[in-house]
Amino acid sequence: MRRILLTADAPELTVETVDEATRAPLAEVAARYHVVIPADHLAEPPMLSDGIRAAFLCSDLDAFDRLRRMALPGDLLFKPSPVARLDLLRRGRRTLVTARPVTAGSILQQADLAEAIGGTGLGTDHRPAMIGRRVLYALAEGMAVDFGMISEDPVDVGPTPGSKP
Repeated sequence: MRRILLTADAPELTVETVDEATRAPLAEVAARYHVVIPADHLAEPPMLSDGIRAAFLCSDLDAFDRLRRMALPGDLLFKPSPVARLDLLRRGRRTLVTARPVTAGSILQQADLAEAIGGTGLGTDHRPAMIGRRVLYALAEGMAVDFGMISEDPVDVGPTPGSKP
């Protein structure tokens, strides 16, 4: 079984668990097979006659993960739905998490934040906006960080050494 990612609608997507990624439209890829079977809700692989070239088409990320572990009698085509595209983008983006436990009321410091791949936290490009704000809730180590956990305005801690008033 070959796992083929169809990226005609989303050329920026990548999935590590595929054998091939193609920008060809579905109709062009489907022409390689005798039959293309919609498989998002497939529970068991069908039995096919010898010589039938089959492909199994899914658009859901959970279905893709489940089907790629099955012994399908053909290739697996993955044409990600808009929801699956968002899930794939989220899986690969760098996000902010707490590097250590942070107590409620403390001022968020650079050392309080770490980066993780995937997750639900803010993207790492928001790190500067997070630093210097009061933490509203106690945060455990490794917790995804978002703006709802910090004060709206940065805390004024006074002039820094060497700065002019």
